Amino acid sequence: MDIASENRETTFAKIVKKIWNGPYQDTDLEMEETAPMNREKAENMNFSRAGMAKQDEIYDEGHSKSDSGYGEPSGNFENPTAEIPKNVTVISQGTTITGDIKSDSSIEMLGSMTGSIATSGNVKINGKQVGNVQGASIDLYTCTVRGCLNAAEDVNVDSDSVIVGDIKCGNLTIDGKLKGNVHVMGNVSCQGNSVIIGDITSTTITISSGAKMKGKVEISDGSIDPIDVGGEEPSQPVQQPENPENPQ
Repeated sequence: MDIASENRETTFAKIVKKIWNGPYQDTDLEMEETAPMNREKAENMNFSRAGMAKQDEIYDEGHSKSDSGYGEPSGNFENPTAEIPKNVTVISQGTTITGDIKSDSSIEMLGSMTGSIATSGNVKINGKQVGNVQGASIDLYTCTVRGCLNAAEDVNVDSDSVIVGDIKCGNLTIDGKLKGNVHVMGNVSCQGNSVIIGDITSTTITISSGAKMKGKVEISDGSIDPIDVGGEEPSQPVQQPENPENPQ
């Protein structure tokens, strides 16, 4: 009876010791209780655990060296996102949007949109736009725009673009078709394929051979005073002699 109680206490003590020390210490205790031939196996297991711990330490150091939380990649791999410009909103081709867009970043519109675009960044349109566009600079490539363009800097229009609406900007370079008035603070450059139906007001204008224009052109920076070019008829007619054959 005493022997049974002693065995139970010993077993209970082992269980408590296993729980307290953990699985690794438990393996060491079992190896010590087994035959000496298993000691080599236990030493190999301890060495394996040490190697795993060292590997985890190296892995953690790799984590700490990376700002993004990931270790440095092995080999010479290029970052696929390195060429993507920052702060650019891209509306991909095949996307249709109905509604207005207001943003502080640049916008590249490749799809179709019905609504206005207002941003403090640059705007590139290569699709169909129905609505006004406002930005720092505006570039149009093979697109159709039905709305007014307002840019603090430049507006560039290629030969495959059509605009129905007014343009206000710093400088305008156009090689496409425009039906609307143009008000430019700087220079208007009309390329050879350009067609403009509307009035143009600018400081300077450059017209290439082949450009077509229909409308009034005013070249002025607003600082020109009224000019008297002369040639007005006198207020009183000049008196002629009564007998021109016998002048006195």
